[in-house]
Amino acid sequence: MRVRCGKKGRSHKRPRVARCLDVRIAGRLALQPLANNGKRADVDQRLCGYHGMDVVVCTLSEFDFEAELDAELPTGALVRLRLPGAGMMVAHVERSRAGRISAKFVNPVGSARLCKTLGFVQAKAA
Repeated sequence: MRVRCGKKGRSHKRPRVARCLDVRIAGRLALQPLANNGKRADVDQRLCGYHGMDVVVCTLSEFDFEAELDAELPTGALVRLRLPGAGMMVAHVERSRAGRISAKFVNPVGSARLCKTLGFVQAKAA
């Protein structure tokens, strides 16, 4: 699909948006440290380290993700998600219950970066 740009005759392709996909990708999740470098008593201490803990990402898009993990996180917590190939991304926890969290990325992740994730396959546009 083409979109008209400011001047007549010029057009640019609209950027493709990665759809929200059901995936099973292993990653690491860590809690971003507090500003005063204090430890949080309300979370599993394995999440407070630099490397964090293992998670399985179940749903992934440019704007958010859902993952399975063995700990609960407070809503609004800032976390670092590391995925193989795509690197580290920072997100805010929106929901955490029963071993599953949902978080929204602080900055949207480009589809080109998501495609670098090992095990990620982008849906073809119909």
